[in-house]
Amino acid sequence: MASVFVLLLLLDLALVIIALVDCLRADENEIRTAPWTAWMFAILLISPFGAIAWFVKGRPVPKVQLRPRPVFVAPDDNPDFLTSLAAAIRRPDDES
Repeated sequence: MASVFVLLLLLDLALVIIALVDCLRADENEIRTAPWTAWMFAILLISPFGAIAWFVKGRPVPKVQLRPRPVFVAPDDNPDFLTSLAAAIRRPDDES
């Protein structure tokens, strides 16, 4: 029974440390729902619920950078291909 208690205590300590480090590294202007100091007190004093609340409600939402999709152009709509095709048709064949 004591080993289960020690395991739960270590998990709680790890969760609190991870939440504290994450809160310290977060930009203060991007933190949601409460100021930075309130989150620090909540994480430290209301263990493990403060740390869980930080990850659910306080942590800044990561900005998603969308990569532009490549534009595919069909050969009959591609002006470069049509120009090269017209030049190939106009060029006389060198069959001797």
